[in-house]
Amino acid sequence: MMHTIRFSALLILLGLFCSCEKVIDLKVPDSSPKYVIEGLVSNQTGGAKVTISLSKNFTDDNTLNGVSGALISVESDGTVYPFVAAGNGVYQNSTLTGIPGHTYKLTVNISSNTYTSTSIMPQPVSLDSVYIVTDEFSKNKDKSLQRLVTVKYKDPADTRNYYRFIQYIDNIKEKTIFVSDDEFTNGQEVNGRLNFSNDNDAPTREVRTGKQVRIEMQCIDAAVYKYFYSLDTDASGDSNNATPANPISNISGGVLGYFSAYTITSKTITVPPQ
Repeated sequence: MMHTIRFSALLILLGLFCSCEKVIDLKVPDSSPKYVIEGLVSNQTGGAKVTISLSKNFTDDNTLNGVSGALISVESDGTVYPFVAAGNGVYQNSTLTGIPGHTYKLTVNISSNTYTSTSIMPQPVSLDSVYIVTDEFSKNKDKSLQRLVTVKYKDPADTRNYYRFIQYIDNIKEKTIFVSDDEFTNGQEVNGRLNFSNDNDAPTREVRTGKQVRIEMQCIDAAVYKYFYSLDTDASGDSNNATPANPISNISGGVLGYFSAYTITSKTITVPPQ
């Protein structure tokens, strides 16, 4: 099953990837700020980063309220990698390059509180190609037919796989985020259409002739997939919850956010004439 999720402010706007598609505006009541932790470890050099911020009320602006003074480390196979503050709530480690199949434990200490999370880095899956298709049923704001990117890859048959897709247009990251699993595509060749919702950014963020589009495919673990998937159910109020709720974090201690050890493959294409 494939899902499209679009973020607003710190946490949440969303939609669906593929046949089920919707966009939900999450209206969150004002509340006391909570820590928001986004921890990332990838199999590429320079891919180890933790961002810590404070949540904001729904009506506040979208500027990052970064948190300084945290002590952060990631441990794997008995080696501890400390993270160094880079400013505005961002912490990095330049030597940690993840290895597929290995387990990574995040530890964050803030104001005498400790938050932890564990993530197992999946084996990589190759993104074979990306290509452009024209959606005959959707139009841009100028009434031209909308063009979309389709990703092609072969899902491994021997494991349960979870994916996240990120799109960059002319090196600018899209707000929409896609996640998918292989519940109905296990072991198959997949051609997945990335139907990004760029209503607020059109036409500069639309897939148009001459623009350079880069698609990053991440292989993520089940807990990270559940975090993003919960944006569609709990956060929208579509599950058994009567009101919208925060997504299911894989970080202990009552904070918001997630920790992901993931692998990356990517492809770049220049959009051809229609």
